[in-house]
Amino acid sequence: MPKILRNPLASELIYLLKDGPAGRRTLTEQVGASESSVRTVLEHLQSEGIVQMDRRGTSLTEMGRLAFGPLLESVWSVRTVELPDLSMGEINTAALLGEIDELSGPAWSFRDLAIREGARGAIILEIGEELSFLHSSDLLSEFNPDSEKALKEEFPDWKEASLLVVVSGNSPEVIESGLWRIIGEIVLKKS
Repeated sequence: MPKILRNPLASELIYLLKDGPAGRRTLTEQVGASESSVRTVLEHLQSEGIVQMDRRGTSLTEMGRLAFGPLLESVWSVRTVELPDLSMGEINTAALLGEIDELSGPAWSFRDLAIREGARGAIILEIGEELSFLHSSDLLSEFNPDSEKALKEEFPDWKEASLLVVVSGNSPEVIESGLWRIIGEIVLKKS
């Protein structure tokens, strides 16, 4: 897989294009990156045949949908969440992932990916009958009941999924980058 496809911004842009075309300005606002960064990544994706750009905006090609099928199918939703007793920064963004069979490494290795992107921390929660910390199997409700309640309210279909990834930090850009770095490693590693 070409290096650009492992770029967290590329993964986020592809996810945002899943429902149809979008303009570069709209995408730039949604991802919080500079317009030049978005343009550069989109041009690389276009050269790889993943996206096409025309007057309607940028859209995924059929090849893009096939190449990123695991990403498009596995990432159910991404939201900014308030976590009163779990946050490691001013802002938290969480992604609900479905149908993840196994991870390519220990939980701490995914946290480290987010930290390398500038995030303050990351937590992966496993979904069974309840939410539990992947690294210890401890129930979230035992240590962070208010955050558990907030996550369940924000993601009402949580019981149908496999994992909930939460990344915390002080700027949206680094949080998004950390989150999409983890998602890329979990979802695209096996592609």
